[in-house]
Amino acid sequence: MDEFQQITEYPEKNIEALLRTYIQQMKNVSFIFCGSKRALMIEMFGNAKRPFYSSTHKIYLDKIASEPYRVFIKRLFNERAVEIDEEAITYILDWTERYTFYTQSLCHAMFDQGQKHISVESAKQACLSVLDQNEPVFLQYREFLTPAQWNFLIAVANERSVEQITSQRFISAYKIGTPANARRILNALIDKELILAVPDKRQTAYKVYDLFFSRWLEREY
Repeated sequence: MDEFQQITEYPEKNIEALLRTYIQQMKNVSFIFCGSKRALMIEMFGNAKRPFYSSTHKIYLDKIASEPYRVFIKRLFNERAVEIDEEAITYILDWTERYTFYTQSLCHAMFDQGQKHISVESAKQACLSVLDQNEPVFLQYREFLTPAQWNFLIAVANERSVEQITSQRFISAYKIGTPANARRILNALIDKELILAVPDKRQTAYKVYDLFFSRWLEREY
């Protein structure tokens, strides 16, 4: 069940308890609950007051490692009689940060160019083409954001990843105002699914949720 956390937005009451009741009655059926909103998924399955508490094994899917990804990309292009340079693959994996959706989309765009040999310059051109294709959507985002929120997105995109979101350096460099203002804007953009919180053992980093949008903001601003 993909993006399972969406059930929390259903208008019906007690939908989690209802689903859990039906699931428990099913025999010979396995369920996989997937979701990209990590905080919500953790709350649903990790809070003792919620119906799905401790009902599953938790698995976090990390990025695919560079080397097997490199071999995979090269093999698929070669199987379709397309030669791709190692430098081009390196550029692809760096530019997409090995996020599968963006890596697949970019490789598809390059394959669609119909070239029989893909160089690093071909890869760079494909990146620009992907951003140009998505530009109308990115511009539309600005219509439902305040100028302060738009400026904050540009700041995070230019930094690529921000850990100290209320630091004086970050706030001053991008004229965000005060730490309280930074937190308020951050929370609003997380709610809008435009900023992604990426926690690790040390602290939480914040990135623009859509990598292509982030790359476009970097390019334009």
